[in-house]
Amino acid sequence: MGTFCNRFSFYLTFYSLGFILLASSNSLKERILRWIGIHPLQLLFYFTLIVLIIGIIGFTGVNNWSSAFRSIFTVGFSLVLTAFLAYIIFVGQLLQ
Repeated sequence: MGTFCNRFSFYLTFYSLGFILLASSNSLKERILRWIGIHPLQLLFYFTLIVLIIGIIGFTGVNNWSSAFRSIFTVGFSLVLTAFLAYIIFVGQLLQ
């Protein structure tokens, strides 16, 4: 289970980076707001929190240096991305 979470969270980290690029598109943002009613950056914030939790669980699957690197990279990048999105959402007052 830990090895699967390790790899899965690593790949999801790159997906979240791609989702940031998609969320910055105005046309997509309007569609998501109309369809779901939640701002895409909020969805991405929740997604990165889930990736962070899965990445922490992935530390149990560390067998060698490459899996350790994947776990450290995943948790570090997810923390930075979550902090960045939290700053945009809460300090930038995106919710208003």
